[in-house]
Amino acid sequence: MNDLICFKGYRDGVTLILNDREPDFRKILKQLKLKMSHLNFFRGAVVNIDIGQREGLSAEQLDSLEEILLSRNIHIKNAAQNKEKPDAAQMTPAVENIMPEKGDTLMLRRTIRSGQNLYYPGNIMLLGDVHPGGEVIAEENIIVWGTLRGIVHAGSKGNKKAFIIALQLAPAQLRIAQYIACAPDQKGSHPPQKPEIAYLQDERIVISDYNENKNILAGFSEH
Repeated sequence: MNDLICFKGYRDGVTLILNDREPDFRKILKQLKLKMSHLNFFRGAVVNIDIGQREGLSAEQLDSLEEILLSRNIHIKNAAQNKEKPDAAQMTPAVENIMPEKGDTLMLRRTIRSGQNLYYPGNIMLLGDVHPGGEVIAEENIIVWGTLRGIVHAGSKGNKKAFIIALQLAPAQLRIAQYIACAPDQKGSHPPQKPEIAYLQDERIVISDYNENKNILAGFSEH
C-alpha cells in the first residue's frame, strides 16, 4: 500500500503531508488512523497539514482529520496547500485578532478549531462550535450558537457584568473578568442539551438554564 500520509519535520515544526494523488479521502483517513495506532512519539504535538495540490478540504474532512489526531492529543495548527513548506498566505490562521471600535458586536459564522484563537474588544456572537483546544476571548459578552468545548473568557478587561451563553456549554475552562471556573469531569456523560448562561454572582461564576433565567439579562449593563 502506497503511503497516503507521512510526517515531516521542518523549522516551524511537524507537518502532516497528505498524498494529493489519492481522490478517495476516506482511504487517507483510514491510513492515518492505522498509523496513529502505532505512533506514540507525536502525542501532544502541534502539526501543520499540507494538502498538496488539492483544491482544499471540506469542513467535514478537516473535522475527521482533527478527530483522529485528537485521539492522540495532537492538535492542528495550520492547514496549508504548499507541497514543500507552509506559506503564510496559504495557511488557515491559528490566531485571529479583530480590532474594531470597542463596544461593537462581532457576528461570525465559523468553527473555532483546536489551536485557533478568536479575540474581539467588544461582544462576540459566534454561529458555530468551539472545539477542545480552541479559545474565544471578548472584552464584553460572548454568545456561542453551538457547542462550546474550548476555553472562553468574557469581560477580559475586567467587566464583571459580562456573561457567556451557549447552546451547549461544556468548556475546558470558563472565565469572566478575573474569575475562573473549570468544567467538571464529564467522562461517560454528555453536556446539557439546552442553552445555558454563565455570569458572576457574589464573586463566583454561576451557570444556569438560560430559558429559566434569561430575565437576569435585564440586570446586566456596560461597566
